[in-house]
Amino acid sequence: MDKHVTVGEPTDTPRENSVEALRRRLGRLDPRQVTAWREMSPARRLEMAFQAYQFALDAVRLTEWQNHPDLSPEELIWRVTRRMQGNPRLGR
Repeated sequence: MDKHVTVGEPTDTPRENSVEALRRRLGRLDPRQVTAWREMSPARRLEMAFQAYQFALDAVRLTEWQNHPDLSPEELIWRVTRRMQGNPRLGR
């Protein structure tokens, strides 16, 4: 019995599909970058991840505010949340 599984078969888990999709989006990793990340402490990697998230949050907040200056503060928060979560149905 052949036990090989190809991507896209029903036996793939959603996590496997999302990991493979992310790998395709990222493309080939630069070995120097991988080395630099491996040399960092876990605390430093986490700090950098938080900084990247904060940068993205600030950028989304600014673009939503610029594109929709008449939004109430609450609606602005919901628009930012929807974009950051990738789910346009969140909130009210």
